Amino acid sequence: MKIKITKDIIGSANEHGSATQMYKTGDVIDCVQPWQKTLGMQFMEANSAEEIKTVEPTETKKVRARTKSGHYIADDPSTPDVNEAWETKTDKK
Repeated sequence: MKIKITKDIIGSANEHGSATQMYKTGDVIDCVQPWQKTLGMQFMEANSAEEIKTVEPTETKKVRARTKSGHYIADDPSTPDVNEAWETKTDKK
């Protein structure tokens, strides 16, 4: 989870809470460890941060279209603007 600080706030700087740090407006924090996620949730509850939504990258590729039985589908010459022999598949990286 990533959060963006919306107003200055003081919070823990390590797992044990033995050190504090000033988080400034505009800072982006990547909350990976459990203590960081808890800190991020506390900042959001205090209206001092907001979560940054990220979209997982996807990769598209063209593959040969197949029938249910696994045979290739041929291109229909009567539709010149559409190629039925190929289809686009998306894969998450």
